[in-house]
Parts: sequence; C-alpha cells; structure tokens
Amino acid sequence: MKLTKLLLLTFSIISLTCKSQTQVSRIEIVQPTITEEVTSIWRTINDYSFFEKQGYTINLPNDSLIDSLITKSKNGTFGNEDFSAIYTLVESKIFDQEDYKQAIQKVENQMSLIHSFINEIDSKRSKWDWNFKMFDKYKVIFTLYGTGGSYNPDDGTITLFTNKDGKFMNYENPANTIIHELTHMGMEYSIIQKYNLNHGLKERLVDTFVYLMFKEKLPEYKIQNMGDRNIDKYLNKKKDIESLNSIINKFVKK
Repeated sequence: MKLTKLLLLTFSIISLTCKSQTQVSRIEIVQPTITEEVTSIWRTINDYSFFEKQGYTINLPNDSLIDSLITKSKNGTFGNEDFSAIYTLVESKIFDQEDYKQAIQKVENQMSLIHSFINEIDSKRSKWDWNFKMFDKYKVIFTLYGTGGSYNPDDGTITLFTNKDGKFMNYENPANTIIHELTHMGMEYSIIQKYNLNHGLKERLVDTFVYLMFKEKLPEYKIQNMGDRNIDKYLNKKKDIESLNSIINKFVKK
C-alpha cells in the first residue's frame, strides 16, 4: 500500500473513532414503567408532610384513593402495604406512555447544554478542595408526580417531574432542573452529609454553585429563597467554588 493511501486510511480511522467517542452520551433518557410511576407516587405520599412543610408544590393523581392515603401519611399509618392499591389505580386508570413524549423531546433538545455542564465540571474539579462526585452515566427518569425533581446520589439517577403537555416545574428549560439535580449528587457526600447541613442550606449551596458556574448559559436559573443567606458573604464568585470545603468548614463553626 502506498504511503499516501496508508496515511489517508489511518486518518479516516482516527476520525471515525473520535466521532464515535464524541457521540457517546453521559445522559440516558428513561421513559418510566408503571412500577416506577407507582414508586414516585408512593414516595411522595410517604414524605407528604415534609414537602408540605417546605412549601413545595405537590403533584399527585386526582383520586379519592390518593386523598385517603395522604390522610394516612399525615397520621403516620401509611406504609408499604399501600403500594399495591396505588399500583392497581395507576395501571387501570392512569398510565399512558404517550404522556411523556413531549417532555422527552425537550430534554433531548437540551443534551448539548447538559453535556457542556458535565464537561466543565470534569475539567475543573481536580483543582477543588472537595470531591464533586460524578457518574459515567446519568439516568433521567420522567414522572408526572412529585415535587419537581429528585436524585439518587448512589446510582446517578435523576427523577424529573413533567406533565402531559411536556412542561416542567419552575423552569421552561428542563436543563435547569437536571443540572440542579446533578449538582445535588455531586456534593451530597463530600459537603452536605459531611457537615450535616439542613435542607434549606443544602438547596442554597446547590443553587449558588449552579448560578456561579453556569449563569451565562442558564440565564433563567435563580437562587431559591431558602437557607441561611449569610453564606452568600463567603460564596459569591466562581473562584470560591475551588475552596468550598474550607468555606463550609469555617461557616458551620462560626
């Protein structure tokens, strides 16, 4: 084989390899099963009093069974034995795979933006005095029930609330909520649990992190009116993120 042909072949292989690598997504979109939707409903009812106390908007099926289970939850008598009743309701009257199509499309349209956040964290976190936990693959599971978004810091799963019209809680752009939940998982163990931070301060830290890191690309993003605002004196510029562990260590001891 001539040298020029060999070089062209080598270049083509490298190009195809690079192209393949860049197309590998770190986000897996998952349409929920009946069991997953029932689990979302069960967990929301189980934690109903907490969500109500925090002032969250709570989304649940409009049904007399659900109303009775909310009452049980508030009375402390709700439990695992109620799962089957919720399953029967969802399977027979509620679940429809078509309900998620618009939301899935909107998230797919935001993949580039979400990956740019992941890539930026990956490129900088080695210089920080704390560990931002990341996953090779994140799963985004949709739900019609709950309070907006939730996360599992052990397996990289994000549960994202939507409705049948493909709208999301708090933001028109779903990337805002997904990135918020990614950040929750990133600092859950190395900051939040390490310093036993309360719910309000946890949310304020996550919001401030996202705002400082990504405000140019997420102009809608806002910091919720939660937590001790005094932390804003210590964490107010992007550079501060590098020493977040030291900042929180000093803040909780003051």
